[in-house]
Amino acid sequence: MTEVTSLMALVERIIEHIEDGTLAAGFEEKIQRGSASGFTCVVRDRDDAGGLVLVVRLALMRVPEGDPEPLFRRLLALNHELTGRAAFSVPGDGNVYLTSGRPIEDLDPGEIIDLLLWTSEQADHFDDVLLEEFGHENRL
Repeated sequence: MTEVTSLMALVERIIEHIEDGTLAAGFEEKIQRGSASGFTCVVRDRDDAGGLVLVVRLALMRVPEGDPEPLFRRLLALNHELTGRAAFSVPGDGNVYLTSGRPIEDLDPGEIIDLLLWTSEQADHFDDVLLEEFGHENRL
């Protein structure tokens, strides 16, 4: 997986693909920052048939066994604190993820850096916070 030191190389590759017009839906690369791991990918924009979205998604932990409501309430509060820059989710696989995405059209290099580095930094931070609160036995 891509470590922090090579996230900048990934950013450069994405910028090159955008500039030469070769970035397309289906692009995907694994990433890791600290103990959070996931991927960055390009998907079709569901609101714009011709548009593409650059997505960063990192797994943080497993949902604890038993009543998930305390975790879900905490994730909702954290989503509010992140002010729309990223969001926590729990899909059907039982893991907690942090995801952010931006339309590729007019995405500049600084925004790509921010998207990848900021999101991965938050994921690495919050996996520790959430595991401390909800149990280290839920580590991935």
